[in-house]
Amino acid sequence: MAEQQAVALVTGGGGGLGRAVCLALGQTGAHVVANDRDEARAEACAQALQAAGHAASAAAGNVSSAEAVDALKAQIIQRFGRLDILVNMAGNVANDLLVKVKDEDFIATLDAHLRSTLNCMRAFAPLMRERSYGRIVNMSSVAALGIVGGTSYSAAKGAIEALSRTAAMELARYGITVNCVAPGLINAGMFLTNPEHFRQAGIARTPMGRPGEPEEVAAAIRFLASREAGYITGQTLLVCGGLSVGV
Repeated sequence: MAEQQAVALVTGGGGGLGRAVCLALGQTGAHVVANDRDEARAEACAQALQAAGHAASAAAGNVSSAEAVDALKAQIIQRFGRLDILVNMAGNVANDLLVKVKDEDFIATLDAHLRSTLNCMRAFAPLMRERSYGRIVNMSSVAALGIVGGTSYSAAKGAIEALSRTAAMELARYGITVNCVAPGLINAGMFLTNPEHFRQAGIARTPMGRPGEPEEVAAAIRFLASREAGYITGQTLLVCGGLSVGV
């Protein structure tokens, strides 16, 4: 009997890094559901995958809202009846010093990164449990180790890693793995919005002497989302060109 086509959901899939992950999963033959809070970006990602010959669809929604995630889950159940791969990439840009961080900004960053990850794992783990199979990959960052000016962001990413380890322990018995990928400086998204001097300082601290490419992060996620990674769970894979060694 032919193996069923895998169904993958990528939250935050409309950005440059998210699109690279969607494409990497599409290349495995999975049907990729590209989620983004911006409907136009979600649609553009799905159309790009379809143009490349991959199965894809778009699903707009802000996954930091439990109600939006419930609606997304209902859509996926109605169309596919299951979910095999969940990649949580939704987030925002946040730079703040400890003594200057505002409560509302701190909470907004936790919502965008941590709450969205919790909402999606809580909603979709039962679907995976029904089939005794699942791959969950959560987006962390080398900033989880600590970074000046990253009070909210570092806290959110560190919490995601802790949440992922706990989920890995709880879900292992059901054939579900939960891991994190923690990029360093990547030629996409937040890194490109930083001033040139900040980018160059980060590159100077990176042993490989360059920022990573979105496709390099996507390759790590694709591996952890594969059947071949079935004995890896509760881990954080750093894709940072060695930056974490000196942190």
